[in-house]
Amino acid sequence: MSEYLHLMKLAMGRHPAVSVDVHLDVLIKACDYYFKKNDAISYISGAGKLADGSIDPTNAIYISDIRDEANYLCLLLVRGDPGRRLPSFVNPATRVVKPVAPQDSGDVPGASSHLVIAKAEIATGTDQGRHRMAIERTTGLSKTLARDFLTSLMARYAEDFPAEFVASKRRKNKKDKPEEIAYRPTVRFNPQQNASLKNDLENGKIGGFRLVRGIPSFRGEASASKIQKVNVSLTAQIAPTEDFSEVRRAINVVREALSEVAFEGLNLELIDEGGHQHPTRMLQMDQIDEPDMRYCKTIEIKGMTGNGVECYADLQDPVLRFAKQVLQNDKNWS
Repeated sequence: MSEYLHLMKLAMGRHPAVSVDVHLDVLIKACDYYFKKNDAISYISGAGKLADGSIDPTNAIYISDIRDEANYLCLLLVRGDPGRRLPSFVNPATRVVKPVAPQDSGDVPGASSHLVIAKAEIATGTDQGRHRMAIERTTGLSKTLARDFLTSLMARYAEDFPAEFVASKRRKNKKDKPEEIAYRPTVRFNPQQNASLKNDLENGKIGGFRLVRGIPSFRGEASASKIQKVNVSLTAQIAPTEDFSEVRRAINVVREALSEVAFEGLNLELIDEGGHQHPTRMLQMDQIDEPDMRYCKTIEIKGMTGNGVECYADLQDPVLRFAKQVLQNDKNWS
């Protein structure tokens, strides 16, 4: 089975807004500090998000290996997933199926994902200050989960070393008194858009969105016809824009105003030069933090050999070599 890299651009940030720039070295220090302590781990809830409260020690994401090189930060993330089905081997000649049974009560199926970040900042354009990044596509270890995990490590690091994370609060006007406050570093993953979204936006702009609440199945009385699906939708028109972050803010306002409605899906409505509207594919609401990730550029990893295992403890040199080639090739980022 083919393996792929997602191309992203990593941006460092901070919360709340303070008058200081946060650089990649903060992420490097946090990852290295907790990895050396054997504590670079976060636990996950059943919803596939970082747990807040009671934990299942078998449901976790952690740094399994790290290389801090001159030009790259290389991480191997591993996800232990008790909800993942156990693999089996089948022999078609003998018709024998051999399930893989865990040897220990704490063993759960796992998956690995390489994450390679170029240390050099992008020098020009709208992505100035961000870093090229390649992350291996892995079922059960999403880009959002990886981002939240790295942000959680930096938040812990800021708590452990509070003196390093104090800065002047941004003043809304000159009359506000200067104030020193604590902040925490954050990280964002911005997709390198593939041609599909670029082509869509070359011919039009985002002119609205439709939020959908769908009920997958609904059964009436035994004698009544079965209703396969019931949808409740809200359509909004906005000033045409190519900036998804502007659309995201508008979506948040609507969702907050209608907090009692659990919207499940989102369609962006594009307007072309002739004034005609056409929708993008449906985006699940749990993916809305990944700005239109459907259009994230992916590249097949070449030169992979071996038995194609889903999980391993150490960084794999063939993947690292290919990821670095991808990061260095300007054609992938145009």
